[in-house]
Formats: sequence, C-alpha cells, structure tokens
Amino acid sequence: MSERGPRELTLPTAPHCAACGRALGEPFGWCSGCHAAYCFPCGRAHFCTPRCPAAGCHAGLCVRVVQNGVLAKTWGLPDA
Repeated sequence: MSERGPRELTLPTAPHCAACGRALGEPFGWCSGCHAAYCFPCGRAHFCTPRCPAAGCHAGLCVRVVQNGVLAKTWGLPDA
C-alpha cells in the first residue's frame, strides 16, 4: 500500500468568474469541489450541484477566499 501526499491545488493566474464571466482580481472565491473561481456575489450563491440544496447544503459554503495567492482555511465568503 502506498501513501499519497496532499493533493496540490493550482489556482488560476487570470481567473474569471465561472458564473458571470467577469475577470477577477484578488481577493476572489474558489470552489475546490468544482475547481472554479467566483466573484463574491456569485460565490455566495454557488451550489456545486442541483442536489446540494435538497441535501441541506448552504449556498456559498463550499467557496473559500483566495488572497495573495493563498486559499483561506475557513470556508465561506465574507458578507458584502
């Protein structure tokens, strides 16, 4: 049995919001499940799949802030 190291995350260098298409500067939102960048308004409303609301997921909880090229450890985006 082999051990695998932590999965490396590659963030986009010139991200665009996956929902509205807007070019993004930092900070921006990142969904690790979808591997997609989001502006804060779209990220706050994001669900990974149509099943998420029925499963009790909260919109935007899977999106984290990217600031200075670093993915935040806390989940969710700040309020407007």
